[in-house]
Amino acid sequence: MTPPAWTDWLTGSFFRIRIAPAAAEKLGQLRAETQLRLRQMLQDIAELADLVPPSTGRAWTASDGSSLLQLQLGRINVRYSISEATRTLTIEHVIPPDDLEDFEDVG
Repeated sequence: MTPPAWTDWLTGSFFRIRIAPAAAEKLGQLRAETQLRLRQMLQDIAELADLVPPSTGRAWTASDGSSLLQLQLGRINVRYSISEATRTLTIEHVIPPDDLEDFEDVG
């Protein structure tokens, strides 16, 4: 089964999911089953974010203080942000296992 193309899409909630071009390219290189699982996980996150009432006093941030949140599926790492103002979950980076190993070799 071929997964849908990785472009911006609307979810069942009032959040939209946007994908940076480089992230979409990396996602498109993953196995179809993995792509479908990630897509469902991201839609679930957007729907959960929609359940939380908007708040001007709260920002979505990672626990380590960085500006991106992280989703991990096996050895695949997806970095994303959530904007309440624009009701958008944005996928910024996708780090597949090969890229992660190259990164760890440098570090």
